Amino acid sequence: MFTSPTGEPLNPNTDYHKWKELLKAAGVREARLHDARHTAATVLLILGVSDAVVDSIMGWEPGKSARMRRRYQHLTSRVLKDTADKVGGLLWGVTQAAGSAAPEAGQSPVPAELVVHVARLGERRVPFLHRQHADEVVKRWSDDWPDRTAEVEEWDRWRWEHQGPGGASAIRDRVPERAVVFHARALFLPGGERAATGVPEQWSVPAWDFETDRYTDRPSAWRTARRPGAVQEVEAQVRGTDKAAVEAAFAEACAQAVDRARHPGKYGDTDDW
Repeated sequence: MFTSPTGEPLNPNTDYHKWKELLKAAGVREARLHDARHTAATVLLILGVSDAVVDSIMGWEPGKSARMRRRYQHLTSRVLKDTADKVGGLLWGVTQAAGSAAPEAGQSPVPAELVVHVARLGERRVPFLHRQHADEVVKRWSDDWPDRTAEVEEWDRWRWEHQGPGGASAIRDRVPERAVVFHARALFLPGGERAATGVPEQWSVPAWDFETDRYTDRPSAWRTARRPGAVQEVEAQVRGTDKAAVEAAFAEACAQAVDRARHPGKYGDTDDW
């Protein structure tokens, strides 16, 4: 069912002028109202929508739906090419080349807009509007972490928004921010003695803005916290993009951690204050 700009249903036999007004308002080329049903059915095919849902949306009766789908859903060259690419990828590991040619003038942009390019980085998936952005993130991730999985997956938009892992996240239209982030961490026992952890106290790591546990764009930021458990160590943590600032902040954080370990009530860690 198609509606006019006022929300009224359109009848292809009686609402010719309303349909023409709708086309003009939308800036769409001349077409019959009935053509829109073919377009709608074909878009549902591109989206990978199940037959039962297609039949319900299109209003097709049981027993006639298969014939109607064959009539209305058109296998465009884009659909056939994408299917061939996917089959090739499964058999030979062949992927679509980055920076594919833009559609010619007058060609429908709908198929390209319905594809989401997902950078799979280990267990994390980050969706992009443009293939070249996903390719760039995957390449740089592979350079940073050569021993971890990094590849580009292609999802249709409906599947990503409804079946994407962990719920849909915003589809990015640019390459995300990336920085080398410096970290520092130390533990202190009750009484202020520094605890031996067996791991480096300072390190650096490349991080993207979608890695919220590691990324920051601040020169430095620090905090202290009392860890749960029987030992009750106090932890000093610092991270930032400026190495000198992180080192200065680490000294400040450690000083507060020592004081916090010696005087827990002062920081609200106990009621004894």
